[in-house]
Amino acid sequence: MTTYTEGDIEQLVRSDVWMMKVLRAARSLNLPDWWIGAGFLRNKVWDAMEGNDFQVSRDVDLVYFSTADVSPETDWQYDEQMNEDFPFAEWEVRNQARMHTKNGFDPYGSTAEGIAHWVETATCVAVRLSGERLEFLYCHGSDDLLGMIARPTPGFQTPELRPIFYERIEQKKWRERWPSLTVLDA
Repeated sequence: MTTYTEGDIEQLVRSDVWMMKVLRAARSLNLPDWWIGAGFLRNKVWDAMEGNDFQVSRDVDLVYFSTADVSPETDWQYDEQMNEDFPFAEWEVRNQARMHTKNGFDPYGSTAEGIAHWVETATCVAVRLSGERLEFLYCHGSDDLLGMIARPTPGFQTPELRPIFYERIEQKKWRERWPSLTVLDA
């Protein structure tokens, strides 16, 4: 397994033509407090660390925060618009101002707070393009991402939600794709 730093992550993203194309497309939507997170960034880093060819899943989690309109229909319209205008990715656009209801959490106050409540700490990462500058968000730090560690975020350490953590690892076949992955209970 190759060791990486946060600086290396920027080089991985910047040198990937598809990822930069996705980031430019996301920026064009002009959403408030937008980020692209989850597997978009985590998979790139872990594939590089494991020495795998990056397997583009095409799934792009574009998240933003707006209390002005929290209807799911608005997000579905954004999905449709992005998939039509930028068919090189499969877009899922979600307003974090409403996503707290999915797992019964308290309302979020920002996109970063919403991302921090995703299932695994290493998945609570995101990137966006500001001008031509890449900005990164590491909600629980970068140690788990850079250490190839899967652990549940605090909200998913409860008996009711912890099974979701393990189900995701199995369903997504993470141990097969990344044999160096360490799975921790907390």
